[in-house]
Formats: sequence, structure tokens, C-alpha cells
Amino acid sequence: MQNIHPTPPSSSINVDEPALLDPVVFDCQGALRSYRFSSNGLAPKSHTRTAAFTDNRCLPVRGRAQGGQDGNFVIEEQPIDWTFRPADLQGVNDAFAVFVSGDSMVPKYKNGDLVYVHPTRSIAKKRYVLVETTEHKGFIKQFVSWQEDVLVVQQFNPEQEVRIPKETVLRLMLVIGSLDC
Repeated sequence: MQNIHPTPPSSSINVDEPALLDPVVFDCQGALRSYRFSSNGLAPKSHTRTAAFTDNRCLPVRGRAQGGQDGNFVIEEQPIDWTFRPADLQGVNDAFAVFVSGDSMVPKYKNGDLVYVHPTRSIAKKRYVLVETTEHKGFIKQFVSWQEDVLVVQQFNPEQEVRIPKETVLRLMLVIGSLDC
């Protein structure tokens, strides 16, 4: 019987020589920046990735974002609360969180959920966003597109497209995650 997968002779492997490529270890704690390299091909380096959340409550909660069309989110000068900062917001100076108010985004976001906002990350179609209007009202919605002079977003309950005039949009920020409260 012929050996289909022959084993190379042991003399062809020299453990004293550095490996051409170190094996990559995947850290399931978080996908972004979660690949790290082993130091000698045998054991992974010590884990240098930041923890999933900070040990202390250092992320400001800046208000409540209405789920419905009327919106009542106001970015407060002083936080209304503090929460733990997730890894993707560590080092992001203007990051914050808001509590969801209302049920227009159920089942994705429910009344009382805490959502994490990255104020400068780019936004793509179908991502969830916090829309802040010039009146400092806020909405959590799903981004659809910018169409000429309106921002088009989607809500789930009731399912409908919402059109917000561009001149009334102060900021559009990416929601990067949530915590069920």
C-alpha cells in the first residue's frame, strides 16, 4: 500500500533555526486587531490586546435617544451616568453611550438598552446610527443613504423609511454595539 501523505524525514526539520513564518493565533475575544504572532513558533506571545471592557466606569452616558420619530436625545455637557468602555472605544476621546428610549427599533434595540457610539468612524449602508439634529434631538435608526438634501434611515416598528432634511442633521454617528439593560 502506497503512503499518500509521506512524513518528511525528521532530519529535515531543525528546531534551532527560526521558523520562516510564525504561526498566527486567533483571539476570539474580539475580531478587530485580534491576530497576534507567536514568539518562537511554539508558544503564543503574552496577550497584549486590551480587555473587552475597562475595569472602571469611564465612558460617559450622554442622554437618551428616542426610538420613535419625535426623538428626545440631548448631548449633555455633564454625563447623566457612566459605564464601562468597550475595547473598540478605548482611546476614542469623544466616544459616549446613550440609553435607547422607545420601541421603534425593536427587535434590534429595546427601550432601556445602552448603545455605544463611535463619533468619527465611517458609516455604511445598513449600519445603525445615532442621528443628532440641530435641535439636539436624537434618533437611533438604520442608515439607508444620503439622497440629495435628505438623510434616509429605516426604523423597524412600525417598519418605515424616515426622511430627515439634511439642513437639520447636526451629526451622524455610528452605533458600534449595545448592552441589554
